[in-house]
Order: sequence, then structure tokens, then C-alpha cells
Amino acid sequence: MGKHAILIIAHNEFDILEKTIRLLDDKDNDIYLHIDKKVKFDFNYFKSVPRKSNLFFTKRIKVKWGSISQIKCEYLLFKAAYNKHYDYYHLISGVDMPLVAPQKMHDFFEINKGKEFVNIDNHNEISRVSLERVSLYHFLVSWARSTNKFKRNFFEKFHFRSLRLQRKLNINRLKKEKVIFRKGANWVSITDDFLKYVLSKEKWVLKVFRYSFCADELFIQTILYNSDFYKNICSLKNDDYFSLKRYIDWKRGAPYTFRLRDYDDIVNSKCFFARKFSTKVDDKIVQKIYEKGMSERGES
Repeated sequence: MGKHAILIIAHNEFDILEKTIRLLDDKDNDIYLHIDKKVKFDFNYFKSVPRKSNLFFTKRIKVKWGSISQIKCEYLLFKAAYNKHYDYYHLISGVDMPLVAPQKMHDFFEINKGKEFVNIDNHNEISRVSLERVSLYHFLVSWARSTNKFKRNFFEKFHFRSLRLQRKLNINRLKKEKVIFRKGANWVSITDDFLKYVLSKEKWVLKVFRYSFCADELFIQTILYNSDFYKNICSLKNDDYFSLKRYIDWKRGAPYTFRLRDYDDIVNSKCFFARKFSTKVDDKIVQKIYEKGMSERGES
């Protein structure tokens, strides 16, 4: 039985993060944590949370939604964990929660050793809208999410006008690229061998996806699809989030934030992680998932 690396990207909801770390705490789990540089965080307290797992903090950067900083953040986690070489690397967010005891998850990945748990929305093609995330230039996209209403309106108009102009001029940043682009969920569970290959592509990724939009949902899928590792993908079904062993509901939200009424669906999902939760939306579901998990571990 090998060891696993849990890679967590977090910027808020630190009460959920603490519960997630406690539920994942296991001698065969090491936890790597990236905390957004924009927020305050009690590092000393969190160092004391796990009793069995090793907890590592990566270098911090400011992560801006939609920008390449999301990819850079993932690479920080990947590179930090790869130094120790694990059987599997599981990328989750700070508002995900584990649904099973660590041993059950380890047993599953031991049985399925060598499989790559990566979601691809459509294995046969990519939509024009998704491809335009990288084929067009997305300048200052993170400013379009500004909390300042004036800045947000200004940069949203700039952004959409820029895209319309690029379409009229037939701009295509990818015309010299000889790879097939694909899209899917950015939350993955991948092997040591495939991670080594992903790391070898970092220079190309940062160049090609530099002025992209939400390309954290494209770069791993594209690397996998164009490599020999594609034959190891867990599932060829379209939009199969269950192949990731993650319970995510995109039908009711972007994604939907779970409530207490969703408890039975969550725990019966046969997934290892659920996304997403918020104590501001419903803290009771967070507490109930946590209590169930600790009870199964024989802890209170």
C-alpha cells in the first residue's frame, strides 16, 4: 500500500478546511496546502491540526479567478508533492469535504492502480466556446471580477468587445499548435508517472495558456488526451464526474452549494469527495458530514 498526496487550494471557509484536514488525517496521507496570498491565515494553528499526516504549505501567490494564476497555483502544489513521489495525487478545493475514511479510498486506488482519474467533457470534440478560452486573447479577465462596480463594468465591456473584435479578425492563438485541446473538471486524481509528464509540460502550458480564461479546466485534459497516458483514463463517458469519485452538482449551480436536505444524496453517492460546501449557506450539512466521518474513524 503506497502513500497519497492531498493537494488543497484554499482561500476562505477555513472552518471547512480544518474539518477536511481532520477527516483526511492518516499516516498514508500527506497534505499540501496553498493559501491564497490575498487572505490572512493562521499557519501556526493549522500546523497543529493533523496528528498522523504531514502538512506542507506551498509558496503563496495571489490567485485570480479565470486567470493563469489558477494553473500556476496547481503547479506549485504538484511540484511540492512530486519531490516525495506518491501513488496518487488528489487535487481538491478548500470547500470540498471527504465522504469516506482514508483507508477505503486507499484500498480503491490500490485496486485501480495506474488509472488516471481525469474528467473530459466530450472525448470526441471540444465546443467552440470552450476552445475560445485559449484560442482568443483574454486580457485583464480577472479585473472583470472586481468587487469595485465601476472597474467591473469597465473591464467586462473591454473584455467582451475585445473578444468580438478578435472573432471578426479571425484571431486564433492555436493555429501553430499541433495538439488537440480538451476540457473537463480541474479536480483530478493522477498517478506519479503522469504527474511527472504534466510537470515536463509546464513551460509549454504557461506559454500557451498565458492569456486564457479558466484554462485550469483545459490544460491537464489536453496533456492527457495527447499522450500515451490517455489509454489509462478511468472512464470514457462524457461528463462523468463520478469517474473522479467526486460528487459535484452543476445542474443546480456553478457548482451548487450543498444543503442539509442533500445529505442522503451525498453520502449515497459512492464518491470520495463532495464539492462544494459553505458555512454561510448551510453550516448544518458541514457539521453532519464531519460528524459522520469522525464516527466512522472511531473518533469524536
